[in-house]
Amino acid sequence: MKTSAVGQYSVALLAFGIALFLERVLGVFMATHPFLFFYGAVAIAGWWGGWGPALMNTALSLISFSAFFPLGHQGDWVRPSDVVSLGIFAMLSLLVTKLNVSLRQTNAERALLLERERAARSEAENERARLHALFMQAPAHIALFRGPQHIYELSNPPNNELLGHRQLVGRTVRQAVPTAEAEVIASLLDRVYTSGEPFVGREMPIRVPRSDGGEHEVYFNLVYQPTRNSQGQVDGIAGFGFDVTDLAQARQRAEALTAELRHGEERLRMLAEAGATLASSLDYEATLKNMARLAVPRLADWCFVDVAMADGTFKRVEVAHAAPEDAPLAERARGFTAVLAGNPLHPPTQALLRGEALIIEDFTDARLEASGHSVEHVSIMRAIRPRSFVIVPLVVRERTMGVLTCFTTHSGRHYTNIDLSFFRELASRASLSMENARLYREAQEAIHLRDEFLSIASHELKTPLTPLSLKLQSLSRELSRTAGMLPRPLVESYVEVGSRQVKKLSELVNTLLDVSRIASGRLRLDAVEVDLAALVRELVGRHEAQAVRMGSPLQLEGADVPIIGWWDRLRLEQVVMNLVDNAIKYGQGRPIHLRLAEGPERARLTVRDEGIGIAPEHLPRIFGRFERAVSDRHYGGLGLGLYITRTLVEAMSGTVRVESLLGRGSTFTVELPRAHHARDS
Repeated sequence: MKTSAVGQYSVALLAFGIALFLERVLGVFMATHPFLFFYGAVAIAGWWGGWGPALMNTALSLISFSAFFPLGHQGDWVRPSDVVSLGIFAMLSLLVTKLNVSLRQTNAERALLLERERAARSEAENERARLHALFMQAPAHIALFRGPQHIYELSNPPNNELLGHRQLVGRTVRQAVPTAEAEVIASLLDRVYTSGEPFVGREMPIRVPRSDGGEHEVYFNLVYQPTRNSQGQVDGIAGFGFDVTDLAQARQRAEALTAELRHGEERLRMLAEAGATLASSLDYEATLKNMARLAVPRLADWCFVDVAMADGTFKRVEVAHAAPEDAPLAERARGFTAVLAGNPLHPPTQALLRGEALIIEDFTDARLEASGHSVEHVSIMRAIRPRSFVIVPLVVRERTMGVLTCFTTHSGRHYTNIDLSFFRELASRASLSMENARLYREAQEAIHLRDEFLSIASHELKTPLTPLSLKLQSLSRELSRTAGMLPRPLVESYVEVGSRQVKKLSELVNTLLDVSRIASGRLRLDAVEVDLAALVRELVGRHEAQAVRMGSPLQLEGADVPIIGWWDRLRLEQVVMNLVDNAIKYGQGRPIHLRLAEGPERARLTVRDEGIGIAPEHLPRIFGRFERAVSDRHYGGLGLGLYITRTLVEAMSGTVRVESLLGRGSTFTVELPRAHHARDS
């Protein structure tokens, strides 16, 4: 306690006065200790005021002793012992004053230190409370752990909410955190606690519980900082987590968008390259092979191209693969194309049966085992190990021209609907290229057939005109040489030849007119009741002489019984004549067999020759317009007879077919309904 200097000295004087009074009153009883009360006065003055008041009391006490001691003695004025006593008193007073001043200073310093300690404790408590409030109110996820078991010492509300409002404080991480994440977090804390090095993790995925009992994934920037005790040893860990889920998801979306834009650019480049490749040639098989090689390995690990054939089957024209070591597997895969009658679970077959594009994002092993056409096919697919499929039929104007199959293996890529859209566009361009190639090929064939027809037609027209012209010239010469009438037999011979050639010309013209009517849809049928047996007998009689001259006699069977039906007589006669003429022309002087048969609803006519026959590759097209299976150098004709025959038979709701072996003859079979089913063409 601090006082003013006046107060300090006043207290010193008061203490001296009290000591002097007590000495005078009680001095008789304290002869052996005359300085006792003055020691107290000096001590009080030193304690209260310090050196100044204490020295003043010491001086006053010495003066008092010097003035009053002689009065109490008989004899000498001042004895040596008194001087020693005064010296001792002075020394002890100084010592007491020194001790009091030091004690006073020590107490003052102690009081100051205590005050500072109280202030520091108060400030520390305030800071602790402030820090705790900051931790509890911070938008970050904060947790404090202690000990090697990582016991929760503090967990702020955001962290509690993140972990499902569990009771965390006092529990270890492995007890408090969900099972899926406990070991991951605990291992990180173990590493930090053991090494003493902080851990910083960015955008770490953590699965946390939802209110509905499920889990969802969030992303955090994590900081685990070790805390140390006074000896510098790690005694705990402070964990800070910052939720960056929105940022991470935004970055992932941006990366996905960037990747998609990159893929889009790649697709556009590939479409441009595919367009250039498909337009570079009218050989569609070559262009389809190049297109498959464009897709591998940029979009697929494997690519199959199957093309539809005329008979409804499929031909695998290309097997492209990314890995060179897969070449033996590729050769084996060429033999297993799409088969409409095969396993409907086979991806290309499935897409063709559906008539639409198909995507299989994950082609499982179970599905692989169930989708093969055969055991060998399954073994090949098992060796290739496809993982994701895109199959797109090649369709133009509702006509399936093939199927494009792309799939992944070792790359691990999985196709999406975006890939499906791209492959649809690629397949559309390939289909148009195939259609253009087909139209071009048909146009070229049509031009070739037109030129060939014009050449043959001009030759066929000249064939009757030449002898007719020669006969007319001979007749003119006979008239100029003969003044009177020409002999009748001569004129009749000329007329017969002319009539025969005019008939040939008429047949040629009628044939061309029939083709024109068929092409324009103006062919009309007039169905009447006709006896097919009688009609065939009549036509055989007409052609008998010609057939005999050619060495191919006509042999008729089954014409004894009438076969009645409703047909166009003239058109039916034209069908029979065409087949008989065809057999005589190509019969090579061997017999020709005609056979009639009837059923309850249909009549059948069979015309069989033993001539040159027809090669297997020509059989599918001999009923086509202008089609010929033989050289025009050796056999005449316009190539229209069988075309007209087929058209007339089909117009009467019938069918015509051919069976033939090269060098062993041909058999044409016509079947007609006996009821009135004729339709206009």
